[in-house]
Amino acid sequence: MGAFRGLWLGVLLVPLAAFAQDVFENVTNFSQTRSTSREPTVALVGAHVFTAWIDMRTGYGDVYFRQSSNRGQSFGVARNLSDSHPTRASDVRMARVEGHVYVVWAEAGIRFRVSHDSGETFGPIQVLSERGREPHLAASGGNVYVAWSGQDGGLLLRASRDSGDSFVPPIALSEQAKDGDLDLAADGASVHAVWDDGSQVFLRRSLDEGRSFAPTQVLDAGSAPSEDARLALMGAGVFVVWREGSGCDSEIVFRRSTTRGESFEPILNLSQNSVASLDPLLKVSDPHVYVLWKEKVAGETDIFFTRSVNIGGTFEAPRNLSQTPGKSSQYAISSSGGAVRIVWRDRSEGGGDIFYRSSADRGANFGPIQNLSQSPGKSTSPVIISSGKAAEVHVLWEEDLPGNRESFYRRGVLGP
Repeated sequence: MGAFRGLWLGVLLVPLAAFAQDVFENVTNFSQTRSTSREPTVALVGAHVFTAWIDMRTGYGDVYFRQSSNRGQSFGVARNLSDSHPTRASDVRMARVEGHVYVVWAEAGIRFRVSHDSGETFGPIQVLSERGREPHLAASGGNVYVAWSGQDGGLLLRASRDSGDSFVPPIALSEQAKDGDLDLAADGASVHAVWDDGSQVFLRRSLDEGRSFAPTQVLDAGSAPSEDARLALMGAGVFVVWREGSGCDSEIVFRRSTTRGESFEPILNLSQNSVASLDPLLKVSDPHVYVLWKEKVAGETDIFFTRSVNIGGTFEAPRNLSQTPGKSSQYAISSSGGAVRIVWRDRSEGGGDIFYRSSADRGANFGPIQNLSQSPGKSTSPVIISSGKAAEVHVLWEEDLPGNRESFYRRGVLGP
């Protein structure tokens, strides 16, 4: 893809006294094919790093998988987890619980595979549904949940209580004809689902491993459109963010339950401005809650961040983390220990690069912007994950090359 221009982007936005800066190793062409690769995803547990993506090397869109057992220093060969069905795979998702790795995707329905040995081998493909799209995946303990949009509308869910070896029959979460964004989260015996229909935000919960679900709750009963709902769980806490309103009247709002979703506290407006606030992301790390979104004004967009230090009771004033002259979008967040790490696509330099900022003090301060891709082409769709002790960080993204698109990878380690 040509020589990289350098390691750091020379933009310093906060003092670096006593700040531990991540140091990144060389960029790696991770998929290494002459065909299109897209939708990279990443998960990890202990020293194991797991990656999956959609690859066109067989002529169809297949799901490929690679894993590292040494914290990302090296990876095994890429393996095809799908069956080269003459239907293009899409929407690959991955989760892990200890040594169990779960992969789900859409391909002539909803398909699923599980590994019980940290990705060394996988069981056979399980077809969870012959029809459906946009699967979502959540796992906790021996419980695995897959939810998806039905072919004729509505949301369906199947649960496994034996670490993905078998699934009970599907249940209908919603029978609405036009369900919007779906998000799914599990913690212990609890599983919660949140979605929107473009005008309202809904939630359903089960506290008994998906055996029964409480009635649907409406979290947003206002007259303004509501979309892009996101969900996180932690103990008895249930946290939901979404975009409310349209155009310059759109805001990022938040609701919290401290009763496992039985009841919710009043809505908090996190953005509180007169510009378009869009596409929220949510991350919870006890006792902190982190929220990202983008704000659009005069043709430019920036990435904004706020945090709560009291489990979502109150939030600090929003901060602009990108502050670049181009468009910032396609962002992702990871938190582990005291580290908060953020990546996004930024078009300040040419076709677009992957920018990065990190905080070593739970989001109180952020270090300088780093340009991780620095390529002459177009870099898009970054994903990120940090190790349990925050010693390493792993970033993947899509990179346009002449004639095809590849998945690229960079590993960072916490500097002195």
